Amino acid sequence: MHTEFDISEKTAGKIKILKVIGELDALVAPRLKERLTKLEEEDYKNFIIDFEQLEHINSLAMGILRGKLKTVKELGGNIKLIKLNDHVKGIFEMIGLDEIFEIYETEEEALESFK
Repeated sequence: MHTEFDISEKTAGKIKILKVIGELDALVAPRLKERLTKLEEEDYKNFIIDFEQLEHINSLAMGILRGKLKTVKELGGNIKLIKLNDHVKGIFEMIGLDEIFEIYETEEEALESFK
């Protein structure tokens, strides 16, 4: 069964906060990559990605996120993750991405970390 996928966004100063909803798999992961790339072109380089409503993430999506993190860091920015559920957090820990990404419980903590 395929669930709906959506990305919403809001701005906090020079930081874009993206909320990812549904399953982030090979079919829709390129949409997240395209959105991040478009925002980079609009001169945003700091991102918070809210995974509170993310149900699952696959390896392709994780690879895209890792690649985007590298690109953004080369530009002097960062991608920080918030509100990972136990399932998604377990996947990140299993492949070591929890050591690459900064992960926070709340949006406020992540915003504060950019200061």
